[in-house]
Amino acid sequence: MNRRFTTIALALTLVGLGPLAQAAEPSPAPMPVPLQTHSIWTNKSLYLVDPTIDGSRTASGSAATAWTNNTRNGYFRVAAKANGYYYEFVLASISSSSFDQISGVWDIRRNGVLVCDGCIGKAYGLSGAVGNYFKIYVGDPDSYAEKWHYSAYIQYRFDF
Repeated sequence: MNRRFTTIALALTLVGLGPLAQAAEPSPAPMPVPLQTHSIWTNKSLYLVDPTIDGSRTASGSAATAWTNNTRNGYFRVAAKANGYYYEFVLASISSSSFDQISGVWDIRRNGVLVCDGCIGKAYGLSGAVGNYFKIYVGDPDSYAEKWHYSAYIQYRFDF
């Protein structure tokens, strides 16, 4: 009897139906999508618009940013001069980000004085190649609008 059971178990194993105690191999877990991090630097500013002072102005200055796609992790700071004023655009918090755009809350200072506190804005065109330009538009604390503006050429970028 014992021999007959062994023969049946062996036959089932050969046709792929046994042994019954053998567990199925677990399938591998899906690989997570890696986060992509980007950074851009420039000292070739184009324009700066201050809605409290009429008109756009050519600007000189620098900008640096580093962010990770689809996270709230990032940094953005602009230091620029236009029409005799010194400006700082600083990203205070990120609400969303992608390869091309960062949306969030900005603080803007003119000659060291906070002139736009917790204002809603976005930077876009960030996926461009070296030589292209990006733009920042900032509204007010209540809503996004194209009031404040800064743009510059992308001089250096590093993506990983």
